[in-house]
Amino acid sequence: MLRRTTIALFLTLTLVLLPRAAVQAQDNGLSDQVRTMALHATEGIEAAEAQDATVIAREVLELEAYWSALEDGVRTQQPAAYLALEEAIDDLADTAAQTPLDVRAVQAAFAHVAAEVNEAAELLASAPATAAGQTDVPQTLPALLQRIDGLYEAAEAADLATSRQAVQAIVLAWPALEGDVAARAPDAYTAIEAHLGQASAAVRGQPVDWHALETSAASLRATIAPLLEVRAYTAFDAAAIILREGLEALLVVAALLTFLRRANHADKQRWVWLGAGVGVLLSIAVAVLLQAIFSQIAAGRNREIIEGVTGLIAAAMLFYVSYWLHSTASLNGWRRYIDTSTTRALARGNLIGLALLAMMAIFREGAETAVFYLGIAPAIALQDLLLGIGAGVAVLAVAAWLILVAGVKLPLRLFFQVAGILVFYLGFKFVGTGIHALQVAGAVPTTPIPWLPAIPFFGIYPTVESLLPQVIILGAGIGLYVYGHVRQAALTTEVQAA
Repeated sequence: MLRRTTIALFLTLTLVLLPRAAVQAQDNGLSDQVRTMALHATEGIEAAEAQDATVIAREVLELEAYWSALEDGVRTQQPAAYLALEEAIDDLADTAAQTPLDVRAVQAAFAHVAAEVNEAAELLASAPATAAGQTDVPQTLPALLQRIDGLYEAAEAADLATSRQAVQAIVLAWPALEGDVAARAPDAYTAIEAHLGQASAAVRGQPVDWHALETSAASLRATIAPLLEVRAYTAFDAAAIILREGLEALLVVAALLTFLRRANHADKQRWVWLGAGVGVLLSIAVAVLLQAIFSQIAAGRNREIIEGVTGLIAAAMLFYVSYWLHSTASLNGWRRYIDTSTTRALARGNLIGLALLAMMAIFREGAETAVFYLGIAPAIALQDLLLGIGAGVAVLAVAAWLILVAGVKLPLRLFFQVAGILVFYLGFKFVGTGIHALQVAGAVPTTPIPWLPAIPFFGIYPTVESLLPQVIILGAGIGLYVYGHVRQAALTTEVQAA
């Protein structure tokens, strides 16, 4: 047992450390190296005929070690051959591990590997890198599903050329999309890998197994279709963003108008409304501009990268706002800022400055809202986005009427506390979904956590890279909450003692 392990470790280290870039740069070199695996398969066949279990085990380990060093190059140049050979080697390993050992089955498995090795070597030598250039490769799961539907129809019609082209496109597209599927649904990932191998084997058979190809296409469609229904963000998230930002802007305007009335300058309230109106227009302009820029560059892998980066930027902004809300929950800083700024503008007779104060308050919230919505737009259903925005605007309209017309005073302390919790939730979710989007784009590695289910509502995905920052953030949030309560209790004690 120790000797077998040592041989496997030696071969794996030796081959993995080979300069893979040189191997992939020389197509015929890769073809020859893959063909070398046939020698080990032949030796395995001979060992099976001699019923020599020790040699069988050694040849299996050597094949696996060679394949681990060469599979990346094969996968890049000939994805279909990669899947077929990967499946053949996996079958061989499973068959050789059976107890008692079925030497006839092992011999057949070695023969299967030898056949797949020779076919892969021929493909690499004759057409090493033509697949990517000749095939329209889907870049998203919906596009992949459409191509699978096309494969199903071609299989029904026994259209060999279309079927081969569709399988090739699906196989080429899978490496760029598998990270997203593996992070969200490990079982679906495993099933898709198996169905792809079956479809590839069916279309390359002599004769083509049309029934197996049709069945594989149907299985792929049944596995992928439910994944398209999973959305990272909901109407609640869309409503929460505009409510939080809108209520804060509304509070600024209401505070400015209230101060002017109390200072007997009610006639100057129109300057506040003017500034607020300009702020709204500027916010809309920024939103349109950002959307136009992002729509130009957000395609394929770029879309996921932009979604991830925007989500992380939005999370940083949200956590900053959350800290500000926590620090102003006593209301002293809030009132001091409004009173001081307004008094200074009135003392100087600078009515434009008063308008600018309102404009900047509205514009700041509007620009933040635009960034936040750009962050969630690619990962939310359009109807949920519109529903959330509509519900948020309706609540804001009611709140505006109650505060500005009916004169109802909003409980500011409660507002700051609830808003702080809401902002923390959104930031926590933005971090998880942002990192997840970067994982889908391949910009961040993916280490799955098999036992953890995905919880899209909270932006939790079963990967170490996305979950660890969220755990740190959650711990920091709990720590700040406890610190704030301890500090408040200490201040209360001091006041009572005095």
